[in-house]
Formats: sequence, structure tokens, C-alpha cells
Amino acid sequence: MTTNREVYEAAKKHLGHHGAHARAYCRLGSGQPYCCAFVTMCFHDAKADKLFYGGKKVTYCPAAIQWCRANLAQIPSYLAMRMDLIFFDWAKNGQDGSPDHVGIVERVENGIVYTVEGNSGDACRENSYAVGYFEILGYASPAYGSDQSE
Repeated sequence: MTTNREVYEAAKKHLGHHGAHARAYCRLGSGQPYCCAFVTMCFHDAKADKLFYGGKKVTYCPAAIQWCRANLAQIPSYLAMRMDLIFFDWAKNGQDGSPDHVGIVERVENGIVYTVEGNSGDACRENSYAVGYFEILGYASPAYGSDQSE
């Protein structure tokens, strides 16, 4: 069974890339948002396809969060750990409840969640947010193998 470390390594190898790999993997056109495609591709690269969206390719955040809510554990920020999924709602004037962006949790420490995200300024980047950042819509935890601590 795939461990979170394998998915983490797959995500990190794409840092600095500008989405061509993720867009090609999910057959997105140039200029289309690819955050979901990035997550899909990382799980595929780690041979963990079934752990995210049932192994199918997904490019639309509302579809991804709907699947996650039905199939994965929903967790509070203080329990988030490496390779959990983090969803954001960029709606102005507060959340509208619909996710606009998805990333992968790198770690949570000292009230900060560190992420690896595709389509962050049109590149794959590491970011950080305060745990209580109002635009964080929620977290989901795939069913990785037993190597959760790495």
C-alpha cells in the first residue's frame, strides 16, 4: 500500500514547474487552472491513484471535494498531517462553500499549515497559511498505508 511519503516525494518533484505535466496528464488546455490535475497527477505518480477520486482524473475542485466528503475522513486542521488534502474557497466577502483550489498538506506546526500546490501563481509552489485562515474550506485524509509518520 502506498504511504504518504511516496505521494509527498511525487509532489515535491514538481516544485517550480508551470503545470505542463499536470495539464497534459489530465488533458487540460494551456492556461486552464490545474490545481486538481496536479493533485491527481501526484497520486498517479506515486501509484496511489485509487486514494484520490477513486483513481479517475479530476480537474474540478467542487467535484473533488464532493468525492472526498463521501469517501475520505474529514479532519480538523489540528489533526492535519503530511499529504492530507486542503481545500480553499477564494470567494470575496467570505466563503460561499464552494472550493476554488486544492493543495496538499506538507506539514502543520506552530499554528501554520505548509502546503504544496499546483497552479499557485501558475507554478507548483510551497505555501503557508495560518491554521485559522478563513479561506481554508476543509481538510480530507486519504487512507494511506501504515507509514504515516514520515
